[in-house]
Amino acid sequence: MPAEFGIPEVEAFVRIVDCGSFRQAAAEMRLTQSALTQRLKKLEAALGARLVDRTTRAVAPTAIGRSFLPSARRLLQQFEETAAGIRGVIEVAGGQVTIASLISVATYALPPVLKAFAERHPRVGVRILDEAEQEIVQHLRSGEAEFAVDMLTGPVEPDLTATPLTDDPFVLACREDHPLAAGGPVAWSALSDMPVIALGSRSGTSRVVNAQLTAQGRSPAWRHEVQHLSTLVGLLEAGLGVGIVPGMAMAGLSGHRLVARPLTEPAVARRLVLLERRGATLSPAAVALRSMVVQALAGRAVGG
Repeated sequence: MPAEFGIPEVEAFVRIVDCGSFRQAAAEMRLTQSALTQRLKKLEAALGARLVDRTTRAVAPTAIGRSFLPSARRLLQQFEETAAGIRGVIEVAGGQVTIASLISVATYALPPVLKAFAERHPRVGVRILDEAEQEIVQHLRSGEAEFAVDMLTGPVEPDLTATPLTDDPFVLACREDHPLAAGGPVAWSALSDMPVIALGSRSGTSRVVNAQLTAQGRSPAWRHEVQHLSTLVGLLEAGLGVGIVPGMAMAGLSGHRLVARPLTEPAVARRLVLLERRGATLSPAAVALRSMVVQALAGRAVGG
């Protein structure tokens, strides 16, 4: 088996050639000449060739040493660049964080948090997996996402931990010229007589709304069904009906011709939580971003 070598041995060879002296190279590396010589011999044994000729007057690379020298320099440069990158991640000065989030939260709640994070850590990239509820947990369990912002609809699975963030009440959304636009709170029972634009079954909002209406024994007149909140907003603006949406989303639609009315009898909210894999260690950048997300969203007043 050939002898093994690493960065210290390669560095010793390059320093000896650059300095042209074992004594000077040893001084720069803060080694004894004996220790420096042992490193060079280890490298030569691993490569199976003599790399340096040493005379009483000079030190110079052999022909094989001259051939190996460019590769040795590249190895050292690549190692330093890799080490610098790792140091950057540890110091939250570089790297990337991947998180998963409900689309509505990513759209209407995370932008100011991410803006503040970018100002503090301008060299850290943030990748957002903005997905429906089912995909979020999959991204988290696979390790693709370091943490996630999701909607809690039942007990937390044993392999996950949940940090409460906020309760986001559902509201009735309609166009500003709708008969309900100027009114006050709207009872759930009133929806049975209205054309409702519904979110599809992939949406956690849809499951909560359907469960609430089923509990009341009512079936609203679903006139249109869409899969994304942005599409629902477009249909609402066209006057095609009313919608049931998270208050957080309506708070972010100030530029649209829509208004929100509280839904009552009863008031219903989705519970937002920050999910993590139990026992997983977050990267330093993820720890910093997690702290800012919790601080921004925990106890946040939302709704309309």
